[in-house]
Amino acid sequence: MTPSTTSTTQTGEYGGYASDNGNTTRGSGPTEAEQQTRVLVNMLFARFKAIYTHKFASAYSNPDEVKLAKREWAIALKGFQEPLLAYAVERTKEEHSWPPTIADFLKLISTAYKAYGLADPRSAYLEACACRTDPLQYKWSHPAVFFAGSQAGWYKLKSEEERVSWPLFEQSYLKIVDRVIAGERLIIPKVIMIEDKQTLSVKDLATKIANDLSVDEEKIAPLLYYTQKTYGSGVRIRYREISQKKLLEMGYKDKLPK
Repeated sequence: MTPSTTSTTQTGEYGGYASDNGNTTRGSGPTEAEQQTRVLVNMLFARFKAIYTHKFASAYSNPDEVKLAKREWAIALKGFQEPLLAYAVERTKEEHSWPPTIADFLKLISTAYKAYGLADPRSAYLEACACRTDPLQYKWSHPAVFFAGSQAGWYKLKSEEERVSWPLFEQSYLKIVDRVIAGERLIIPKVIMIEDKQTLSVKDLATKIANDLSVDEEKIAPLLYYTQKTYGSGVRIRYREISQKKLLEMGYKDKLPK
């Protein structure tokens, strides 16, 4: 078999087999994402060899060990982009005198997220799940969490099991992280309170209705509780209908604002 042409270390191939013309094949061939991961792992091992010299050679003493190790690293690092890996390599030089294990390196990647002001994917997922009911009202640790939740689907985060919702969120989050690292600024849209522009304030409305019915304001205020719910939501509509019916029974015939 012909060694991989992308390798700059004593790597051999991994994740594929050499064909007669020297090209690496595996079934229908690697996907673009798999090829990207392969390149990054080769680069990573080249950095480790340069940093740790004979210690690296001692840890990976023959091509078969390197090939197996690369496969495991490729699985573990799938989805991570070069800036995060490069940051983790720099931290590796500071913290590890021997080539790191996969677990060691993943911990350093988590610190790379912090360097960009981001939460790691798992923490971001838990935050999105905890705040999925009213995402526009929540103060997010980073806009990336909000946009990943939006792409994955707030309804799915609320209704689907974790085995379904977590992969959806993780995939969306990693893509958005790439955009943040590339310098894109994410801005969460602001809530526009439409009803504030076209209706009386709740206090003024309660006073008006109480005066029209010649009753105490305290009896009217609870019937306007629906105005505290999100504009256009099903809950707000149902509460308004109940209030409208009770006020009609009391003799108030005007329509309540939506």
